[in-house]
Amino acid sequence: MATSIQAGASLSGERFLLVNPQLGTSRGGGPYLRCLLRNAAGQVAGRAWSFDAQRLRALQNAAVVEVDGHVVDWQGAPQVNIESIEAVDVDRDELLALMPVTSGDIDCMFGEVRRFLLSIERPGLSALAEAFLDDEPLMRRFREAPAGVRKHHAWIGGLLEHTLQVMRLADQICSLYASTEVALDRDVLMLGAFLHDLGKVSELDWSRGFTYTREGDLVGHLVIGAGFIDEKVSEAELAGGPPIDPADVQHLIHLVLSHHERPEYGAARPPLTPEAHVLCLIDRLDATLHLVE
Repeated sequence: MATSIQAGASLSGERFLLVNPQLGTSRGGGPYLRCLLRNAAGQVAGRAWSFDAQRLRALQNAAVVEVDGHVVDWQGAPQVNIESIEAVDVDRDELLALMPVTSGDIDCMFGEVRRFLLSIERPGLSALAEAFLDDEPLMRRFREAPAGVRKHHAWIGGLLEHTLQVMRLADQICSLYASTEVALDRDVLMLGAFLHDLGKVSELDWSRGFTYTREGDLVGHLVIGAGFIDEKVSEAELAGGPPIDPADVQHLIHLVLSHHERPEYGAARPPLTPEAHVLCLIDRLDATLHLVE
């Protein structure tokens, strides 16, 4: 948490994202509020030992709360003993400011992603890439989204940051193998690297912290991402662009569905092409390095 959230600190009007508010029952049989309080630096447990149970529903509908209280040490970790807690209305900028955010420049990172996509040479795949770039609501979510809810790039801009790094690695690997007998299809791999986790814009919700949506729980980002490809292929064709080779479309869908490598990791199919194997490896590399402490 922020440096002020340490045992012995007092809080007055401190704003937090409210996460998972629930009623507990004290040893004396009375209700108390238990929750998580989150800001850009992390999260801390909160307890309101004197709490009107009828207020719970209102708090469950709140994204941001103002808290008065004091911080105690509980089993080696800070805990906020809440004296008062009230829902507050905030604008989107303030909401995002309470969440962890990438240390990179979002505009610069997106500009690099865009340059990679515009370097795709085959007319059909280039038109498909531009169909994604032209979808401003989708790209706005892509720039904001985390890549995970806890550790894997779990911050605003995390999906963009991870995707860019995977695209950089893909570009370098294509260059290294360009003159060998295993030369890779750069156009397919670069577009696949961009698309592999794009379904997370619908799998995850970051309106009040980082959680899974119902679609994320029931469908998952691999299948969502494969659906995005079909949608954009149709849009590009309706716009009168150059034809997109069905084999390239199938290959892109395969990259998205196989990039978790194994069924127990969520893959719908194992990787069956050189490009799919490369994507699995570089995706796991970037995700794993961010989990090493």
